Amino acid sequence: MSLKKEPEKKRKANGQFEKGNEVGKETRFKKNNSAACKYKDEYCDKLIQFFNRPNTRIEYKETYYKGELTSRTPILLPEEYPTFELFAAELGVTTGTLKNWCKEYPRFADCYARAKEIQLGKLTTNAVTGLYNPVYAKFEAVNNHNQKDKSEVDTKVSGNVANIDPKVLALIEKVNKRLQNAEEKS
Repeated sequence: MSLKKEPEKKRKANGQFEKGNEVGKETRFKKNNSAACKYKDEYCDKLIQFFNRPNTRIEYKETYYKGELTSRTPILLPEEYPTFELFAAELGVTTGTLKNWCKEYPRFADCYARAKEIQLGKLTTNAVTGLYNPVYAKFEAVNNHNQKDKSEVDTKVSGNVANIDPKVLALIEKVNKRLQNAEEKS
């Protein structure tokens, strides 16, 4: 059995590695990386199962009077919102590793995309029914699901121009002249 001596990595006085060292090449997402080797095909099914849990659960509020149960009121509560961070933690990897698996394994990439759609569906359903905080639901949709907060503004002037104040009309004409001059110059 032979032991290979690894080349010593040179450091500066402040502890930083000097330029030219081959630091980190053995830990990148390659064949020998333990996170890369941890991938199993069964993770595709686990991913879908993790995100496909029911949206809600029912718990009961029980009211007692003199030690006896007088009523049980059902309360609808949302299940824990499934995230890729929670799934990665369950597997013992990071979300970066999940994204790397998407690049390396096409089936995992398809399941990841399906899970993202399921996540958006859960978000939408629970937000519409009022089970999620609307501010956070909007934040999540805009930042993690490429949804846009749109508002349409009608910029066309309609109606009778004669009813518009003459000062406003003069201002509009000045702005139009400046815009035309700017277009001619460029």
